Amino acid sequence: MFQLFGFGGARCPRCEHRNGAAAGYCAQCGLSLGAPDSDAVLHANQWRLADEQLALFFGVRELSSLFGSAARRLRVPAESRAWIVQSDAFTLIPAGDYDSAAFFARLPALLPARPAEVLIARADAVSLEFDVPGLASTERLEVAASLRVDIALGQPDAFARQFMRAPGAVTRAHLHALLLPSVRQIALEFIGSRALREMDANADLRPELNERLQSALTQRLAPSGLAVARVETLSLRHDKRDGNGDAAIGTLWLGGLPAQELEQHSLERMKQLDQLYDEEEWQRIRREELAARHAHRRAELRQDATVEKAELGHQEAERLQALRGRQIDLYGRILEAKSRRQALDHGAALALGELEQELAQKGAQRAEEAASWEHVRALAAIKMRSELELSQLHGREQIQLAQQRFTHQVHLQSIAQQVESALLIDDETSRRTQLARLRQAEADAAQREAQLEAEQHQAAWQGLMLANAARKREAERVQEWEDQMQLARQRELLRAEAHKDEAAQVQAAEIAEKVAALRRGGAREDAIAQQEKLLRTIEADGVHARQLQQQAQLAQLDALAIEEQRQQLRQLEQEAQWQRDLLAMAQQRESDYARWKGEYEALLAQQAHAAELARIDIDRIEKIGSLSDTGKVAMAAGQNAAALAQVLKVQLQAGMSAEQIHALAALAAAENSVAPMEALRMAQDSAAQERSYLEGQAERERRQQLDLINLQNAAHAHGLSAQAQLGVAVAQALQPVAAAAPARCKNGHALRAGHPEDKFCAACGVALQP
Repeated sequence: MFQLFGFGGARCPRCEHRNGAAAGYCAQCGLSLGAPDSDAVLHANQWRLADEQLALFFGVRELSSLFGSAARRLRVPAESRAWIVQSDAFTLIPAGDYDSAAFFARLPALLPARPAEVLIARADAVSLEFDVPGLASTERLEVAASLRVDIALGQPDAFARQFMRAPGAVTRAHLHALLLPSVRQIALEFIGSRALREMDANADLRPELNERLQSALTQRLAPSGLAVARVETLSLRHDKRDGNGDAAIGTLWLGGLPAQELEQHSLERMKQLDQLYDEEEWQRIRREELAARHAHRRAELRQDATVEKAELGHQEAERLQALRGRQIDLYGRILEAKSRRQALDHGAALALGELEQELAQKGAQRAEEAASWEHVRALAAIKMRSELELSQLHGREQIQLAQQRFTHQVHLQSIAQQVESALLIDDETSRRTQLARLRQAEADAAQREAQLEAEQHQAAWQGLMLANAARKREAERVQEWEDQMQLARQRELLRAEAHKDEAAQVQAAEIAEKVAALRRGGAREDAIAQQEKLLRTIEADGVHARQLQQQAQLAQLDALAIEEQRQQLRQLEQEAQWQRDLLAMAQQRESDYARWKGEYEALLAQQAHAAELARIDIDRIEKIGSLSDTGKVAMAAGQNAAALAQVLKVQLQAGMSAEQIHALAALAAAENSVAPMEALRMAQDSAAQERSYLEGQAERERRQQLDLINLQNAAHAHGLSAQAQLGVAVAQALQPVAAAAPARCKNGHALRAGHPEDKFCAACGVALQP
């Protein structure tokens, strides 16, 4: 289960034995190095955790080393739960007092001589308290929440995959740091979708927040093997600040005042909501809320115009999600209401006003209040559907991002624990090696964190694109609904014309009845004739009008039926395309998350592989160092074996005596199949050859020296003759009687007198001119 490199060179936390640089387990007691120090667990062998610990885990080289000697016992108290992991199989250890024989007899699936990992967890939950200030309501009034979350160990296999990458412990501080961002986000979404007056009037506010927190945290912590045992909202408080925002001048406890704080707050400070804010302040708060809603709406319109220029950024993501939740809640209230008055009573006045204003802008005035209200409900249903789709996709994205951050924080905490254990290594070289590897792991984690930030910004940009697509689909749905209403109005007009025909028929029947009554009453002929004429005119006009009207109605009904079919097909096609787009976006995000998870697991596997290779190399070097000379030559690499053998041979020969060298030569001669006399003759021949070579070399050097001496003598004689000739020339120049100048060579040397046959100068050897 433990995948990272051990802490070789550190002292064992149980027996204080100093181990080698590449050791993963203590050589004396078999405990995994780097295990957290716990007197009760490691020394007393009582598996009872400290108050601040949720779980503790370590490994042993052999499972039987838990008992040490045969007389040592193992105690598992009732307040702890323990598992032993062998070959990825978890075995629960029942509470009790065991010796070695009873332990393995009761748990036959465990193998004493095999390595194992031990996981010890608390049977009850660990209580974590969170103080979350600065939660803004819909009116931007801050609410502070105090929460208590009880965390217990759920699935041990999932917990082991998430946390048991190296020996260590999970403490209350670790859990608080891991859960604080998720708790704050959930509380902000819950408070941000409600008004302060609604929360003050809601007696079930704190139970609702408890339910929301427990369901959301359970969903987020399930992959990590943690379970949420209980969530309790200790207090929800709103403090009214003075003008400077320093001192609180009034406190409102939402959902009731906590029992433990009744004595700490006087009745004067527990003011009611109406006493905290007068009517003028409420109007200012409503104006600020309306301005914030309008600013949010303008931001959305800017997003519709251009996504790049209107990105709200990661800082406003939580606020926008809270506003979206508020919109969903208000639209849901409108949809559930049976009348406008009921919707107003439910607190949906602002959303109702926006919908009615939108309805008025479209110019769709209804004759009756019921028809107008149905229109408003339809718009609310369309908008609620769009907001729900956005909220669901955004919620899944937030869960994936939270899981990524959670996994990354667990990895960083694991590296920090390994750094603390590596600092305890006594050997300086091993400690530096371990710290260098861990620093590299921290650098990789920092690079991965930067990638997470980039992916988060990419997800935010995709969320903006999705929001724009949802707004477009919402407009299409509104248009489809309005087309349906238009077709319905056409049918109403046809029904009205049919009613007119029926009224004309009734009128004709009434006139006929009058004619019959006049005849029965004996009226005058002119009155009867006039009524009969009127009756014939009405009947003729009615027959002609009915014929024309029936033809027009049939044509209109046919066209209306065709248009309804076309509209239904178009609506189904657009809805199917939208669902395909949503599915594609969801699949893209799922694939991105799967890719991130694969890369993260590959990074961990690569680090574990590098650590394992380093451990194998160190272990191999240590083992080669402890071998004999023959073993070193056998275990060395091919390119180093020959050099190592030659060095060992020279070292061996350097310590031999003359007799041993002579015996070694005789042995080599015997191995080469050479007789002693032959070897002696070969040695003498070799000596003679060497002697003749040395004599020849000495003779060549002697000849070279003689040549150099002759050359020096010749040069000296030449210099003396040149000086003598120069003296003779000077003496002749000083004689008073002028004589004929002797012949000279090109270099000025005088030629010999009486030797006209000379062809070359005796002094320098240059050719003479005839």
